[in-house]
Amino acid sequence: MTTDSIKKTKLIYKFLLFILPLLIISIVTTSVILSWTTYNYFLKTINQDYRNIIKSSAGEIRLYMKNAQQSLEALALAMAATKIDGWQKEMALTAFNHAAVEFMSVSLISLEGKEIVSTGREGGEITFSQSEVFKKVLMGENAISNVMLTKDNIPYIHIAAPVLSLGKAREVLWGELNLKSVWDVLEGVTIGRTGQVYIMDLSGRYIGHRQIDRVVTTPPAAKPNILKELRESDTPVGWIEEKDGTRLYCLGVHILDLNWVIVLSQPCPEIYAYIYRNIYWAVFITCLICLAAILLGWNRIKHFLIPIHTLHRQVQRIGRGDLDQKVSVESRDEIGDLALAFNEMTDSLKKFISREVETAKELAHARNLAMLGSASSKVTHEVGNLLNNLGMALSTLKNDALSQKGVATLEILKKESGRVREFIHNFLQFAKKPELRLNRTSIDSIIREVLFIHQPDAEKRGIHLELNWPSNLPTVNIDIRLIYQVINNLIKNGLEAMTDSGKIRIEGKVEREHLLITIEDTGPGIEPDALDRIFDPFFTTKGKNGTGLGLSIVKTIMGAHRGAIECRSELGKGTTFSLRLPLH
Repeated sequence: MTTDSIKKTKLIYKFLLFILPLLIISIVTTSVILSWTTYNYFLKTINQDYRNIIKSSAGEIRLYMKNAQQSLEALALAMAATKIDGWQKEMALTAFNHAAVEFMSVSLISLEGKEIVSTGREGGEITFSQSEVFKKVLMGENAISNVMLTKDNIPYIHIAAPVLSLGKAREVLWGELNLKSVWDVLEGVTIGRTGQVYIMDLSGRYIGHRQIDRVVTTPPAAKPNILKELRESDTPVGWIEEKDGTRLYCLGVHILDLNWVIVLSQPCPEIYAYIYRNIYWAVFITCLICLAAILLGWNRIKHFLIPIHTLHRQVQRIGRGDLDQKVSVESRDEIGDLALAFNEMTDSLKKFISREVETAKELAHARNLAMLGSASSKVTHEVGNLLNNLGMALSTLKNDALSQKGVATLEILKKESGRVREFIHNFLQFAKKPELRLNRTSIDSIIREVLFIHQPDAEKRGIHLELNWPSNLPTVNIDIRLIYQVINNLIKNGLEAMTDSGKIRIEGKVEREHLLITIEDTGPGIEPDALDRIFDPFFTTKGKNGTGLGLSIVKTIMGAHRGAIECRSELGKGTTFSLRLPLH
């Protein structure tokens, strides 16, 4: 192990011993605070939810019983206000029983405890004269009995109301009120898996319970202190009970007008299971985070110098001449800035070398063109003399009487000498770099002049020449003579490409910092293989009728103007040339 490695390891240990305890303490403290806050919030939420449940259940039960009492009182008032015979009384009770379905039966009882009329009681036999409820009603008050069960184990209570006459009871309305709706309220309250809601009277006897055998048959529970506290409190009261070794959290509220107590009960382990599970998970996750922090801290510190080592290796490759090597350091600090600076330096160096190479190529090309131009001038001079002599000889022979075959031969010689002259002219123009004589002018006048020249030939062949040139297009700095040659060459090529009628459309518009000129024809198009070579010198698709220098010269002229030319073509649909000239 080298000295540098030992120093680096000691530095890592020092850093770990300094930062990791602080990090772990922060994580643990945050976790404890969050867990404690969650625990308190959970208790507050549970208590509030339970209070809402108990109040809502009590409200539903109170409303149910109140509606039943008011219904029976209304019937008693109606019977007290009218004089009806026995049959009419029976019909009134029947109609009431049909309307108030919560009553299993309604009976009219005399003051002596004799049943006058009834809709058919379903409960057990009762001696009215000995009933505490009946005695209470005789005193002019409404009364409610304890809970009982029918033969079918349906819970019900007796509810009675006096039929008053001159402030004294003359008869008693006796109803059997079905408590199934009250029990439905209890059954509809779901509290965890085993929690429940039940009803007791003030003696501790169950009135409503999910376990039906506890109702009536179970003796009162020994809860005098709690029942007293519930009777005296206007708000829900909570307490803890022990049952079969399990602690139960209970919350009760007193229903004042019924003297009932509705109680919510749930085992404490079930209540706290959720929060305990969350605390266990919090402890587990905290331990994992601490472990991850230790491993991550070790790893990050251990690899702290890796970006610098990477930067060093990549810069060495650049120093050996590999300019395509990019310094890639995934760091957004000073090391990352240094890597970006190296990349910018490399790009700048590559651009400088590319410019120097291009300049050298251009100088070599210019030197070659100069040599080619010098040689071609000598060749052109000699060939030109030959063509001039040939032309004079042809003129002399033309005045002599020749046979038909001789005349045809003269025409062939004349045509071929003209083709050679055109080739030499194009070759000289290609070999020399264009010397621009720039003038700021509008190109539409040049295009119109070219179209005017080709118009007669186009009309004969049924070809429509169309120019779409907005009047607000700006002028450009061009050599009128050379741009004329470009436009003329492209329109001429389009006309030569079309064998049938068609259309050549010229359009101009501004595109960013350039004037864009498009020349579109409806000719047969260019083969894909040939499309990539149309601007190459001496390449032609016209066979013996072309020199292969026209489009090369066009491209040279556009390059001299700092412009560009592009070609798009599709077989059977035509060809489009796009010319771009700088506006400034």
